[in-house]
Amino acid sequence: MSAETSKHKHVHEHEHEHKHEHAHDHSHTHDPAEIKKIINRISRAEGHLASIKQMLINGQDCSDVLIQLAAVRSEINNAGKALLKEHLEHCIVEAMAENDQESVTKMNNAIDMFMK
Repeated sequence: MSAETSKHKHVHEHEHEHKHEHAHDHSHTHDPAEIKKIINRISRAEGHLASIKQMLINGQDCSDVLIQLAAVRSEINNAGKALLKEHLEHCIVEAMAENDQESVTKMNNAIDMFMK
């Protein structure tokens, strides 16, 4: 499988009494086939969620709707796990090699939010 490399520049500005910027250049590689699989999972979850909305519009039983909502939640969690694995296998390995501690910290914060 081929890999796609991209450069990212992150600029953070906050509306406080002062402004500050942090610019970081680091490259990271994703497997395009894996990213496509994750996008497809999210697309399926979107379609599933639309059908759940229609169930509610049609007045279907709430217990059936809840079961379908649980299925969508599982689909979304699986997409998140797949993205996490992809990122760890590629981007974080490169960040560690480049001594890019900020990318590692950012990922740790994202994991904390995802796992709530």
